[in-house]
Amino acid sequence: MIYYRVAFCVEQTPVGNTEPINSHCQALTQQMVWKWRSTLLTSPHALFTLLRAYSYIPKENVRVFFASSEAEMDDMLVRQNAGQISSSVTADQFMSGKRINTMDIKRLEFELNTDADHDEAYTFAMPVSIAERMAWIALLRRRQQGELES
Repeated sequence: MIYYRVAFCVEQTPVGNTEPINSHCQALTQQMVWKWRSTLLTSPHALFTLLRAYSYIPKENVRVFFASSEAEMDDMLVRQNAGQISSSVTADQFMSGKRINTMDIKRLEFELNTDADHDEAYTFAMPVSIAERMAWIALLRRRQQGELES
């Protein structure tokens, strides 16, 4: 199940060089700070209804977040506020058809998960069944013959 949640931009803080580039502008970018403005939603229909209710707010100041759990949703908001990758799109992107599919959301959450060390070395153990052993021997033979890259 995919959960949806809406956040609004509550402030924009300057990031970068504030010295003038020329007499008319400054080298300044804005870091947006996001805050939840909805509860967890479980249906796209409820999300569309909510976005229509907030149609008076500029679409770039509204973000739609996607996650597979409540805890992951809060992590995505923290990441977005830190300027890191998150599973969210602007309301304008969402309304125009931009979606994040379930597999992409779960893949991103898995890659960002810090609970376990995914960089541990793999320890090979010979398979127990004859069929699995024959498959490994066939793969080893193909690699030795140069058919497979290491």
